Amino acid sequence: MGWRIFKHSVQMVLRNFQQALQIALVPGVIGMALLVGLAMVTGAWDGFQGLASNPNADPPATGLDSFGAFGLSSLIIIWVIAFWIVVSWHRYVLLEEMPQGWLPPFRADRILAYFGLLLMLGVIAFFALVPLFIIIAVLGESAVNLALTIGVFYFLAVVLCIYRLSVMLPASAIGQPIPLGTAWAKTEGTFGTLIVLLIVSFIFQLLVQVVFGLLMAIPVIGFALVLIPSILILPLINVSILTTIYGVYVEGRSID
Repeated sequence: MGWRIFKHSVQMVLRNFQQALQIALVPGVIGMALLVGLAMVTGAWDGFQGLASNPNADPPATGLDSFGAFGLSSLIIIWVIAFWIVVSWHRYVLLEEMPQGWLPPFRADRILAYFGLLLMLGVIAFFALVPLFIIIAVLGESAVNLALTIGVFYFLAVVLCIYRLSVMLPASAIGQPIPLGTAWAKTEGTFGTLIVLLIVSFIFQLLVQVVFGLLMAIPVIGFALVLIPSILILPLINVSILTTIYGVYVEGRSID
């Protein structure tokens, strides 16, 4: 099932490539324009140009302030644009909400709900990892190998648990939120599937990075060849995996 979910997610993006472009292209361009404008307004643009011309030079104090303001503001812009695209993709796949033109609806309520749930899952993951920090601190240097072994398996268990709960994200995107208990119950018995899915996804990402590295070596056109796949196809495949998990285990859909 892990392989089937992964294959279905890849095919979903490739089969609906035009819709993927309609959902992600214009928001992505808007985000880039906002980042460039923000860099110019905060003065970070001049700082970037200075570093580009002399990478070893220390930026002035005012430059550090500009970078700080740009960094925080750009993070907000990137997250908003990313959630705009992700929510729109979830809704397209699960609700068949077809893109109308090249600007998907900006659903602020769904985007805020999505961010809130992601933040909650992050807090849960942090507190779930606290016992691991304690174990490592207690074992210390006296049992490095044991601490490393426990750490790997414990961290993997936390990742799988969060993965199970992450079906709450697409549910929120389509306006049909589910509580923690329901998400946990709906994904019961999926640890094996999720492990296979994580392994396959990791191998796929690794192979793609190797291919991208080879393509980037091509003069002139190398960057263009990897631009759309790296900023559009790969992220949407990862989102589609989550969408497919939700569709299979929460909605009971079948996949090929």
